[in-house]
Amino acid sequence: MASRCLLPPLTATRRLTAVLWIAGWSYTAGQPEAAMHLLKRNCLSCHSETKHKGGLSLHSREAMLKGGDSGPAYNEGNPADSLLLKLLAPEADPHMPPKKQLPPEQIVLLAEWLSGGAKWHEGALQGSGAALRPVSLAALPDAWHPVAAMALSPDGKRLAASSGADVLVFEVTPASLILKFRGRAHPDAVQSLAWTPDGSRIVSGAFRRAVVWKPEPLTQEREILTGLSGRVSAVQPLADGQRTALADGEAGDSGWIRLCNLTTGAILNSWRAHDDSIFAMTLSADGKRLTTAGGDQFVRVWDTGSGTEVLRIEAHGTQILGAALHPDNNQLATGGADRQLKIWDLSTRENTVAIAGKPAAFNALAWTAGGADLLAGTDDGTLVRMTGMKPHTGAQSSDTGSERTVGRTDAPLFCLAAAPDGSRIFAGSATGRILGWNKDGKLVDDLMAATLQPAAVSP
Repeated sequence: MASRCLLPPLTATRRLTAVLWIAGWSYTAGQPEAAMHLLKRNCLSCHSETKHKGGLSLHSREAMLKGGDSGPAYNEGNPADSLLLKLLAPEADPHMPPKKQLPPEQIVLLAEWLSGGAKWHEGALQGSGAALRPVSLAALPDAWHPVAAMALSPDGKRLAASSGADVLVFEVTPASLILKFRGRAHPDAVQSLAWTPDGSRIVSGAFRRAVVWKPEPLTQEREILTGLSGRVSAVQPLADGQRTALADGEAGDSGWIRLCNLTTGAILNSWRAHDDSIFAMTLSADGKRLTTAGGDQFVRVWDTGSGTEVLRIEAHGTQILGAALHPDNNQLATGGADRQLKIWDLSTRENTVAIAGKPAAFNALAWTAGGADLLAGTDDGTLVRMTGMKPHTGAQSSDTGSERTVGRTDAPLFCLAAAPDGSRIFAGSATGRILGWNKDGKLVDDLMAATLQPAAVSP
């Protein structure tokens, strides 16, 4: 079983020399490369090779010159008069990007790039991970220990959770969580965690690094270091127990799937899956279909054997932050930064349930035992249970079924895990709390993960 959650980048500084900070690390880019990164981070989610809002694609220099419904994005004869620049101005209507204002130094960089002939850097735009620049990771702040990922073992008897850069393994009892092991996993904050189908291994992911663990006692079995370009934002072991899928990519760049051998650490297959980061990944019961959801607003389904795409849905108008596949392997729940929760019929690609107008983004989703209810962790720290959701026809949005608040905390909930027998529900928060509820909805666990010490500490 796997869990993934959204962990925001660390706070960064800006520099006119186009030092771009991503997830706490930085590199100084040449002008074309820096411009490509700005386009990827701010434009390609709506204007990519596969998505052309307003008829405009920015996936190539030729597409930029061709433009969209409002004309060319780049005026080669008079770069300062380019539509791309005009739409970035604070007073522009329409304004791009739609929901934020680029800082002046980034606009200056784009203007200088256009003025210099808009030289293209395909490698930087694709984000393939080739010729990666070496980076130096700074130590995590002492007070920053988010629980960014958690996953229950297949039998529901053990819970793996992150605490900053550490991995923790708990014994799950009816009355409480008992910390058994704690190990330093990565120099960076752990982004993702998953158990293999037989419960014999745990896989954790962080920046350019995945670790395969033996859970008892918690010891590192293998590191996966080569061939990764950015944050490993989601992990999903495959049904054969010998391979795992890693969702990899720099913040705001292309999202890649890497299929890795758990024993050797070798990358067996790799493909560009999304035009932005992948935030959630699920596996069908038969292990043949891998479903991913990302910042490019798309849900995509892949054949795990060949890596070919078998289904694509434009599911939300903004980033998709959470996804959960129903036990029937046909209904997919998605939650987004647009504060909407949707359920999709994968056989017909129809949106059967749409719940909108909620107060906060949905960061993490999980179905309860048997798929009767849907759990959702939100950006305002609320855990809600959706019950009795009724399919509708058409594209109307309506509050179907009933919604009950299970619990609240003081910070965003980043991840969820529900026991297969329905006895326990767990959530992890941005401030480092691990919360657990029993089947009656009573809070029985409220732990500050950073302060916990087991009887035996893993090396």
